Amino acid sequence: MSFRIGATVLIDHTGNAIQSYSFKTRRILGCISKVLKFLDGYKVDEIHLIVPLKQNRPADMSEIFLKLADIPVSTPLALGGGINVTNLAQISKDPFFERLIFNSAIYDDLDTVQRANLIMGRQSILACIPFSVRNGELIIYHAREDCFKEVPRGFWEKLDSMVNEVILVDAYSEGSKTGFDFEVLKFINFPHDRILISGGLTKNDIYRARNMGLAGVSIDNFALHSELSIGFLR
Repeated sequence: MSFRIGATVLIDHTGNAIQSYSFKTRRILGCISKVLKFLDGYKVDEIHLIVPLKQNRPADMSEIFLKLADIPVSTPLALGGGINVTNLAQISKDPFFERLIFNSAIYDDLDTVQRANLIMGRQSILACIPFSVRNGELIIYHAREDCFKEVPRGFWEKLDSMVNEVILVDAYSEGSKTGFDFEVLKFINFPHDRILISGGLTKNDIYRARNMGLAGVSIDNFALHSELSIGFLR
């Protein structure tokens, strides 16, 4: 598969597009349908739609998922945030979402991930792993517990058997153009050609990711403020 340039769009519990900075500060961007239509026109390869629910997540995300399915875009969509066994059945009935993205479930709800594999196929399953490297140690984010944790033993090997690709999000560079922390890759026992990176990406980071043989990138906030020449970035 060729190197892909995607875009990440965060959605709040009301269905509005939001922007996140350094994984803590957020502001409402506006109507999700307009954002998706903009990105559709920019001709990114894939849009990663994520509802960052954390601990205070609503019990039922089905209404948001249904709203998203009504937005006419041609770009492939991947959906994540609050997916459980109950709403998985509803989401998978509609082929509108080509891939699913998991975070909390890869830690403590493997039944949902396994069911998603059976219904949609492993090639359709992604894990989103926000991370930070501090003092030579890697910590990764667990959304349901809303905290960064040490990497469990055998985590990457287990993930390799459950998902097709991983989106690594540089949490504290998110929303900026300060640069992605490539040091993270030395801590990860996962095939690099199945890794996408996001958070703080610069043009040089995108070129570097391509030269390293990564699967692709998912551009965050700055893709929403200006019509980047995606063709030039390729």
